[in-house]
Amino acid sequence: MMIRMLLLALCVFSSAASAAPFPSRPINLIVPYPPGGAVDPIARLYAEKITQHWGVPVIVLNRPGAGTTIGLNQAAKAEPDGYTVVLATASITSNAPLYKSLPYDTRKDFTYLSMAGMIPLAIAANPRTPVNTLDELIAQLKKKPGSLTYSSSGNGTIIHLGGELLKSLAGVDMVHVPYKGSGPSVMAGVAGEVDLTFDSVFLMNPQVETGKLKYIAVASEKRLKSLPQVPAVSEKYPGYFVTSWVGFMGPAGMPQDVARAWADEVARVAALPDVRDRLAALGVESVSSTPREFSTFVDSEIAKWEKVIEEAGIPQVQ
Repeated sequence: MMIRMLLLALCVFSSAASAAPFPSRPINLIVPYPPGGAVDPIARLYAEKITQHWGVPVIVLNRPGAGTTIGLNQAAKAEPDGYTVVLATASITSNAPLYKSLPYDTRKDFTYLSMAGMIPLAIAANPRTPVNTLDELIAQLKKKPGSLTYSSSGNGTIIHLGGELLKSLAGVDMVHVPYKGSGPSVMAGVAGEVDLTFDSVFLMNPQVETGKLKYIAVASEKRLKSLPQVPAVSEKYPGYFVTSWVGFMGPAGMPQDVARAWADEVARVAALPDVRDRLAALGVESVSSTPREFSTFVDSEIAKWEKVIEEAGIPQVQ
């Protein structure tokens, strides 16, 4: 009789524990970048708003290193209960085909929760570069292959691959010059060390406004509302789309109701007027998505960059 009562009590306790509402305790938000970087303030803004709404602390944990793989691996190995998530970036889609070996499977080891922000990219030129439009750029490269150089924030980055994708679609050649980060890359364009630079509109706008750079085209699906006079590359080469982004992910196997709670909360925060304004000040467009939409998008981006890396002959990183 005593054993039966103990078993009954255990079942009741287990049932109550499993039925605990989500969230009911502090949440870890992993950021695979250092404090003060471009992604860190986005994470802290979302953490602030989610904490206020859910009533539990959302603790930002910076876990930089190894091209974001350290933080992502920690998230992939966490318990899939919704209490550990990661704010990932577009680099996961280029790292998947670029790295010969990763400590996680990008497609299988994560639950994709929601996009959180898009960062528009563009191609700009030094004022002394003898091209002013995309048509002139392509004509110059067809006439003299390899006669122009373009900078990026580093080998294998989305920005580097965006340049390679343009070369492939247009059937032209230009020389890639990698730098250690977006800041040095943009300043190389300003200084005339390279003819073209490819980076975020946010970083290049001040240089364009002061005449130190000139826009050639934007890399978004269509013209940006903030730059209606600058054509999109896709107007000439349909399907060209290169963007940096941030999004929330958790370990694989998260319960559907928990994943949905996260997706709904990110959508709620992304729609707040003050969040839109604060993200815009960081050069980020506030967006959200369903888990399925996010997962499908990541799959398509990995496939795209896999093809670009193969066609460009970019060696895999060991």
